[in-house]
Amino acid sequence: MNLVYLRLEILRILRSPQFALFTIAVPVGMFLLFGSLFGGDPEPGGVPTIVTTMLNMAAYGSMSGALFTGTRVATDRTDGWQRQLRLTPMRAPGYLAVKVASAMAMALPVLLTVFVAGALYGVHLSVEQWVLSGLALWLGVLPFAVLGLLLGLYGKGDTVGAMTGALMLPLGVFGGLWMPLAFLPNWMSEVAHFLPTYWLGRLGAMPIGHGSGLALAAGVLAAWLVLPALVVLRRFRLDPGKVV
Repeated sequence: MNLVYLRLEILRILRSPQFALFTIAVPVGMFLLFGSLFGGDPEPGGVPTIVTTMLNMAAYGSMSGALFTGTRVATDRTDGWQRQLRLTPMRAPGYLAVKVASAMAMALPVLLTVFVAGALYGVHLSVEQWVLSGLALWLGVLPFAVLGLLLGLYGKGDTVGAMTGALMLPLGVFGGLWMPLAFLPNWMSEVAHFLPTYWLGRLGAMPIGHGSGLALAAGVLAAWLVLPALVVLRRFRLDPGKVV
């Protein structure tokens, strides 16, 4: 992996005002909204809803940060930047690795910001629970980084943002991240089990004793990682704007 290119890619993202406004501010605002609506209600397992809401919004925000890597990939293709990179020693695997790594890097500050908002709002967890939940959520967004890469390879610079937003809405709502599934119709709970966002939320909640099935959650997320990755590799080989 080209670390210089990775650093430049991260700086490019951090200098974008859209990153702070949409990727960080939106999940924090949603946490404050849903926390005020449902925060006082305990869930069936006894865990305060405010804790689950915080973890879900951290998952949603991290997912958003990872998915939006597709906008930068599409812009690279539209502007011809990928073709320019063909003149450098960077090879195709290195380009893809930098994009995925930058997506993971951008997911981290979103996650930490929601956690800080939760702590200020009154969420109390042990140090071990904070660390394990944060690590589980951060590693769990890797499939979404690859999904974002896939969107960028199929979309265009002026359309991939809309495509990403259209994907985030059902993933967030039907995956049970916007509000606890206990407050939603039963059929939505059934749909949630097929979505990676549901398992991402489950993964983040396990360190606080809310839910089980680590192997199943990891397996589902791994499937959502491998299958899109195979499509990404195939698409990238056929893309005329690729780095060879």
